[in-house]
Amino acid sequence: MRRIVTTALLTGLFLLAACGRKANTAQFESVTVALFSNSEGAQVQAGSSATVTATVYDQNNQGVTWTMTPLNFGTISGQTSTNQPSTSQTVASVTYTAPSTVSANTAVTITATSVSNPSISTSLSFTVIPIRVTLFMVNDFLELIPAASQAMSQGQQLLLQGWVINPTSGVTSGVTWSLSPQNVGALMSPTSTTVTYVAPTGISAPTSVSIIATSTVNSSATASLDITVFPSGGGFNVATVSVNGGPVPGQLYANGVFTSVTLCNLQSFGSYSPTCQTIDGVLVDTGSYGLRVLQSEIPLLKLPTFTDGNGNTLENCASLVDGSYLWGPVSQADIYIGGEFGGGVPVQVISASTSPGEVAGVPDGCSNGGTAANTPQLLGANAILGIGPEPTDCTVSGSNYCDGSTQGSPPNLYYSCFSATGCNPGDSPVTVNALDQITNPVVSFTTLSVDDQGTMLQLPTISGVATSVTGQLVFGINSEPNNSLDPSATIFTLDSNDHFTTIFNGQSLTSSFIDSGSSALFFPDSLPVCSVHSRFFCPSSLRNLSAVNQGATQGQSSVNFSVDNADGLFANNPGSAAFGNLAGPEESVPTCSGGTSCSFDWGLPFFFGRSVYTAIDGQTVSTVSGTSQPGPWWAY
Repeated sequence: MRRIVTTALLTGLFLLAACGRKANTAQFESVTVALFSNSEGAQVQAGSSATVTATVYDQNNQGVTWTMTPLNFGTISGQTSTNQPSTSQTVASVTYTAPSTVSANTAVTITATSVSNPSISTSLSFTVIPIRVTLFMVNDFLELIPAASQAMSQGQQLLLQGWVINPTSGVTSGVTWSLSPQNVGALMSPTSTTVTYVAPTGISAPTSVSIIATSTVNSSATASLDITVFPSGGGFNVATVSVNGGPVPGQLYANGVFTSVTLCNLQSFGSYSPTCQTIDGVLVDTGSYGLRVLQSEIPLLKLPTFTDGNGNTLENCASLVDGSYLWGPVSQADIYIGGEFGGGVPVQVISASTSPGEVAGVPDGCSNGGTAANTPQLLGANAILGIGPEPTDCTVSGSNYCDGSTQGSPPNLYYSCFSATGCNPGDSPVTVNALDQITNPVVSFTTLSVDDQGTMLQLPTISGVATSVTGQLVFGINSEPNNSLDPSATIFTLDSNDHFTTIFNGQSLTSSFIDSGSSALFFPDSLPVCSVHSRFFCPSSLRNLSAVNQGATQGQSSVNFSVDNADGLFANNPGSAAFGNLAGPEESVPTCSGGTSCSFDWGLPFFFGRSVYTAIDGQTVSTVSGTSQPGPWWAY
């Protein structure tokens, strides 16, 4: 079921008066501001109008002039003025009309200025709010949940419900339903509040469609639900992922796999009017932990932050391989991915700044001379969804390094900072309870069956290069029919650092890992490095190579892969986002005895044509044989 929620389009009435003394020049007496017909307070919805009235005491009865700030944010019209000579009073009014499209809450000030004495004026400030339309679904337990993008299998049906709600007076109208494109499936038995979507049959590739609900009161008030119909494997526990070049216009992200996530203010599950925002362009990363979202992408949300006993804000730091970092407060949000829900999950909100790449009040232990990746252009994404094999960003193989239980001096991950000024350069990291640490959202999922054991990431096979590809991020392992562990899959257990060993070219690379957030395979080798794109290899011709992966206590499998000339790949395939033969030199630590890296980073090219499973530390998965296999581990 889906339900549309929006504020009613009512005309607000503002009364303005001003204070001063009676004199021969125009003066406002007492200032009184009253708002009628909207008990929510001084708010005007996008596309709506409000009348502002000023009472002017002026023996000359010359009235007022009207101005507004910001300029051109809406219009002022219909000025009226009524003189009452016996009382030297003028009643003036004006109609303010808000823009029809508003992306975020915007403060507007209307000012009335005396014509006789321009030094005398009075103002009224109010907030123009967007037309917020929220779609709802009903899960198998008949609970209302805000709708995030969904994945269905061909032929499946989905019951929707929607209507428009005035937050002060209740339901006021229904909706009409439509599809875009119109021929992808069908809408059956539509009413003003319900409809059933039937997915098409006979499809051979993932197909996208949007279901649109439009208010019968105001056609500009709409809500849509994006659905991907798969030939098979779709479901409530599936999020659609795409290798599509990323969310930044004019900036192609090679080999980045993206999805969408819906964030809501707390206690949204079952609520009739939650405030939510859907973030597209979320990088799916099996090599990190927790959701990290740019502050600029959630302007409508007011997420609570964690504080200590002195009211200081708990800040989180995440260091990236390129030397940049992510900095921002630990906040709480309700998270919806596909049909899965996690309530009150600790997330990092990446602090915005007027200067891209710079954030005030960051300790040296976090910044380390690097740049803050605090814009979509610098991050290459709007958010990062870390779904690696740990429950928090400070847990490794069952040991938490930030809560004081493992070591007295915590790593440079969490800081307690003054809310007003931020941290100082020399501030040291602090210990943090595990419940307050940035959390892998998967372990928080409570919707439907238990899908909190881990994930399965599936991408189709590509032949060298593809413009884009679409795949599935399936939640849970062996918890539902569509996330069964393949009987032929090999489980690779991990060591105390969450690593396994890759044997390649005579080297035992003991710090190897699987990482969908890496754009290439990164490993130590003497292949020539590119002259243009120096992060990658540029052999003179396609090189076919192989390696053997070994788990810490179980699992062994050989892997064949190829390396092509990255400069040539990018030059000859403009606009393409998926590259199956992209590789580069590994530059991470630790190093092996010979001075080369001990890591083989199995980045996104490894995922093409495979189902890659990630089991989370502390969670137990029932395997095909019926035995239990506790995490952390990877399998493919």
